[in-house]
Amino acid sequence: MPKKIFLIRKASFLPLAAVCTVFTAICIAMIAMPQLCIRGAKTGIDYSLNILIPSLFPFMFLSCFAAEYGISEKLAAVTAPITEKLFHLPPQTGVTILMSLFGGYPVGAAGINTLYKQKKINLRQAQRMLYFCVNPGPAFLISVVGAQLYKSISVGIMLFCVQCASSCIIGIASGFSAKRTEPLTKFSADKANKADFSHAFVSSCKDACTSTLNLCFMVILFSALLSSLFGITNIPQDSYSGIILRCIIEVTDGVSALAKNGYPFYLTALAAGWGGICVHFQIFASLSDISIDKTKFFFARLINGITSAVIIFIICTFVKTDIPVFSSFESSHPVFSSSTMYGSLALISLSILFLMFTYRCIFLEKSLKN
Repeated sequence: MPKKIFLIRKASFLPLAAVCTVFTAICIAMIAMPQLCIRGAKTGIDYSLNILIPSLFPFMFLSCFAAEYGISEKLAAVTAPITEKLFHLPPQTGVTILMSLFGGYPVGAAGINTLYKQKKINLRQAQRMLYFCVNPGPAFLISVVGAQLYKSISVGIMLFCVQCASSCIIGIASGFSAKRTEPLTKFSADKANKADFSHAFVSSCKDACTSTLNLCFMVILFSALLSSLFGITNIPQDSYSGIILRCIIEVTDGVSALAKNGYPFYLTALAAGWGGICVHFQIFASLSDISIDKTKFFFARLINGITSAVIIFIICTFVKTDIPVFSSFESSHPVFSSSTMYGSLALISLSILFLMFTYRCIFLEKSLKN
């Protein structure tokens, strides 16, 4: 047993050492190459002002208001057949699920946290909802990805529908699994929220404002860090490795790079479904009252992205479209090194597996201490 504890503690030390190493390297890069950090921060500010605030703030407000004022419960009778039979969730979660599809990445998390805080769902239901209620909204997919990046609104609409389908598939699968172990709490109409309208309006606006500001500053921070990281590693931003790294860390920058460099559209669907570590941190920040297994969350995001990519690949293979399904490098022979697409994919996959492993080691260590 002591040897086992020693191995677990040794494994849990690895992420701390990695974070300290990266932190030190980025600090050196900011001092040696401050212009890179400034340029990255300006890019993040541009994304925040022109994309995030206009597209997310209204939906965040509506999501919080629906839970705060009791609209979720008032419409529970309408959403009950879907939420109970398909997702095995209480009826009052229907509006939050709908807002997560139409609002954007952190909107669903904010609504879930409100539902849990008001004790309308339990912890296991909240955790399960987070696996499929984290989605890019139509404002981002249609207006930004479709209209601006691919110059086609129909492309954005198709991508939005595919993302919705992918999330619903994961939600239905998790609901089917939960039916065996989780009893479903029935909704009672006399428990509806009687909150004052003005109080709910102001409180929802305040929560939405806080969430939006947290999101924007997170994007600015990650854009600056990402730019400094490229300066440290000397990786070209538009290379295979650079674009993959951008997609993993910050989704807006990642999908912009994929569209700009003419990569296959299913990779854009994969990046949008994954969401990016920056978005993941925004979601964690929104969950002030909910504890979540980050390993399972990362895995759910990866499954969401892969499912979206597969659906897009099938559609673009059998339906004539104007978007690039295959890229120019497909005819070449794969070379497995860190500077190629294939080597980069292998490197990133190993990094994700390592991240999941270290989180599991930390969890086991805490369990042993308790």
